Parts: sequence; C-alpha cells; structure tokens
Amino acid sequence: MTRMLLLAALALACVASPAFSAEVATVGDKAVILPWGDWLVALAVSLREPILTILIPIIAGYVIQAIRKVYPWATLFLSQRRVEMMLEAGVGYGLNAVQGATKGKTLSVNVAVPVIAKGTQYLVDTAPPAVIKAAGGPDGIAARMFRKLDLDDHASEQNVLIPAQVQIGAGTVTADELRDADWMSRG
Repeated sequence: MTRMLLLAALALACVASPAFSAEVATVGDKAVILPWGDWLVALAVSLREPILTILIPIIAGYVIQAIRKVYPWATLFLSQRRVEMMLEAGVGYGLNAVQGATKGKTLSVNVAVPVIAKGTQYLVDTAPPAVIKAAGGPDGIAARMFRKLDLDDHASEQNVLIPAQVQIGAGTVTADELRDADWMSRG
C-alpha cells in the first residue's frame, strides 16, 4: 500500500514537472503553450472529495490503532497522576484537620497518626472508588501519606503507620468529624 502511494506520487511529479513551463515547443514563429498548471489545479479540485473520502478512513484507522497501542500506558499515567493529586488533597486535609499540624514543619508521632488517619478517612469518604483501588485501598493510601509527610526522627512504621491504620480500620474518624473539621478549616 505504501509502495503504491509512493509510485503514484512519483508518477504525478513526473507528469506535473513540465506543467509549470509555459512554452512546450515552437511551431514556426509561434510558441505552443499548454496550460498544464490550470489542468492540474482543475484536476486536484475535482478529485479532492473522492481522495478525502478514501484517505480520511485510512488515516483514522491508523490513528485508532496507535491509540490502542498507547492506551494502557496512558491510563497508567493518568491514574497515577490522579492518585498523586488525591494524596496531596488528603495530606492537606489531614494537616488542616489536626490541631498542631503545620505544612512544611516536622510532625511528631502524636500529631502524625491523626493526620494520616483523618486524611485517609477523608479520601476514602470522598474519592472515587477506582482511584482508591488504584492507590491500594485505605492501607495503601495511609502508607503513601506516611511517606509524604515530614516526620521527626522518632517516627517509624511501627509507631505511626500501624496505629493510623488501626484507627482507620476501627472507624474512629467519622464522617461527622470530617465535616466539622472541614467546616472549621474553611473558617
């Protein structure tokens, strides 16, 4: 198919090259002028619709095939980006909802546990289920929030992440607490 198109283009170029010359030959004193340029323009205008009718579906087929090959990577990138945006929102919510937590400052163990618990519960209550699943569920969200926070030297997985996951699993952060904290943070 590609070879055929290239040969057709080459043939058209060979035929069209003399079209731009105004004088082809002379007969006696008079020049013989062939209006090849006008003929080509008229031919191109008349063939525009049939060519587009044939080429557009072919081009669309190639584009769709390319999209099908890229689609898994695109969905992975978009879902990872959405998870990161969700985590940023959860960390921001947790920092705003817990007294003593400040963005950009090191958090102690006593403050980090409720920040992770409230931020994770907020995301579980508000984020789409597909994004929560992509993040690894509530435990995955808590673990990712644990990695995002700036914690003091005494903080570890044992004394911050596991108690936060226990709080999330026990449901100690209720939707009413979340609404109250949200209302207080909006001032």
